[in-house]
Parts: sequence; structure tokens; C-alpha cells
Amino acid sequence: MFSRFRDFVNRHKRKFVVTGVVVGGAWLALQYAQRKLREYTENEAKEFIERSRRQQHYKSTERTCDHTILSLSPAIHESIINTVNTEELAAELQTASSGKIAIWEKLKVKAFTRVAALVYANSMLVLLLRIQLNLIGGFLVRDTNGDSGLSTELQHIYLSLCHHLRDSGVVDLCNLIERHVQPILENVSLKKPMSLRDTEELFWSIQNSIESNVYDNPIKTIARYVFPPKEKVDTENLQDQEIQQLFSIMSETVDLLDSDEVASLTRSCVSQSFAAVVDKLAEQFAPVSSVEPIPGPSNEQIANSWATALNNGANKNNSFIHPSNVTIPLAKLIPIVSKLTKQYPNKKDLWIFQLVRNDLVKVFGANVYEAFGQKE
Repeated sequence: MFSRFRDFVNRHKRKFVVTGVVVGGAWLALQYAQRKLREYTENEAKEFIERSRRQQHYKSTERTCDHTILSLSPAIHESIINTVNTEELAAELQTASSGKIAIWEKLKVKAFTRVAALVYANSMLVLLLRIQLNLIGGFLVRDTNGDSGLSTELQHIYLSLCHHLRDSGVVDLCNLIERHVQPILENVSLKKPMSLRDTEELFWSIQNSIESNVYDNPIKTIARYVFPPKEKVDTENLQDQEIQQLFSIMSETVDLLDSDEVASLTRSCVSQSFAAVVDKLAEQFAPVSSVEPIPGPSNEQIANSWATALNNGANKNNSFIHPSNVTIPLAKLIPIVSKLTKQYPNKKDLWIFQLVRNDLVKVFGANVYEAFGQKE
């Protein structure tokens, strides 16, 4: 029996070997495929978790950035008001018995300087904080263990550098802007009738003058106004290695602030803010009819009142005055412009909210976050 079995095996030896190789190879292939599928599934799960973690962290960084901008903006606003003080000139104008024309001339320059300074300072603040907070956020998200290599003290010192804009930066910016506003307005008579288009062109002239000088252009030299020199940075509580890290991050930030992309974004923010100023002033250029409509209890009565007012005005003047043809003497426009920059408790800032929501700035912040969030 055993001899017949042995003979059977010997006769089919090759078939057994081939079958064994095929079955073994298939088993090994199946094990390999299962292992690769398991690795692929695990990697996909890890990548999904990592993407979710980074996405949640980025959203948290964005919320922090928006909140920080809105928290610091009032301090910048107040600093500009204190630096370019129109209230003192207005009070002096009410009490002065002579020399009122000279006071009006100063007030004219100060009012437009304050608006322009607020426009540029807010734009700088938004871009600076987008860079700073997304840069720190990128460092923090690098390591899944939360070890970014940046100490809490270092992060605090780095983020506190933006206070330079609130202090000496605003003063330098206001002085620069006033030097450009002065020659533009000195030849504009206080009696000159100003239309909405004239006012818009005046702001355009101020913006063009400020940005015309290569060396003094605040858009090209933002770092000068928002960052203190290295020798003025308080590094007393940092170790030598942390000081080197801080200065390295500061250099990275300055490079970003001096880049063409940031200059283009800042110019876009400034133009957007000046457009918002003109839109706000447009409310003051509404044509005044001879009869004031009295709001009634219904929309129909209100419409009839307006129709009566317009018809009476048309009969009296033989034409309807388009808002673009309405003019206001510059002397009457100055208090209106000055009032735009006045701070009111619990009132939204005129420009800062639209800058916070600017999509181009948000995309730029996301790019900074992604760039510094890549593992080396």
C-alpha cells in the first residue's frame, strides 16, 4: 500500500510541486494584498484625521485672528485721534475772536489726514495680524504632539510686536500722511463747492501722492511702521536659542511684509477703504427738496409725500437735481469728514469689518499658514 502511494507521488511529483508553488504563491499574494490594503486604510485614516485636525486648527486660528484684529483696532483708532487732534481746533474755532481762517485751514488738513491715516493703519493692522497669527498657527500645527519648538514666552513677545504700530508707528504714519495732504489742500478754497466726484478725486489725489514716493511709500515699507528695530525688542526672559528663533521669525515676517504680494493686498485694502469713505459721504450729498416728506403709517403715504416733494421741487427749479450735481462748500464738508473718524461706544468701525472679511486677505493668510505648517 505504501509502495503504491510512493509510486503515485513519484509519478505526480511535478504536479504536486507546481500545485504547491501556485497555492503558496497565491496565499503569499493574498497575505501581501491584505497587508497593503490594511496599510492603505490606516494611512487614509491617519491622513483624514490629520486633515481634520489641521482644518479645525486653521478655523480656530482664523477666529482668533478676526477677534484680535477687532480687539486691537479701537486702540489704533484712538491713537490716531490723539495724534491728529481735530477736536482742539474745533474748540479753538468756537472761542477765537480772530484768525479763524487760519484755524479752518489747519482743521481742513487735519480732518483729511485723520481719515487717510485710519485707512492706512487699519489696512496695515489687518495684514500684519494675518501674517503673525497664521505663521504661529503653522508652527503649532507642525507636530501632532503640539511641540512646535516655540516657547510660550517667545510667542507672546512675537505677537506683542504689533503694539509698535499703535505707539510710534501711528505717529510716524500720521506725520507722513499730513506732509502729503498739506500741499494738496492748501490751494483748495474753503468756499469751493465740492461735489461727490470732487471729494472722491481729492481722496484719490491724497492716495496717489502718499504712494508716489518709492522711499516713503508706507505700502512698500510696512515693516517700518508695524515692527520695532531688533535692538528695541525685550528679550530679557528668553534663552539665547529662543532669541535666535525670535529674530529668525521676525525676519521671515519682514520678508513677507516687504513682498510684492503684500504690497498689492495693502493697496487693494486701502482703495477699498477709501471707496467706503466716499460711499459714507454720499449720504450727505442727497438732493434737498423744498418740501420735507412726512413719514406716514403706510408705504403709500410715504411714497405720495416723496412724490409731492419732488414735484414741488421740480416745479420750483424746473429740473431734478441729480445727487452727483449736489455740491457742499468745503468748509461745511470738513466737519462731516472729521465726524467719520469719531469713535462711538458699541458702534462698528466704518472700515475694519469689511477688511476682516476680505477674501483676498483670507486666502493670503491661509497660504502663510500652509507654508509654515509644512514639516521640514
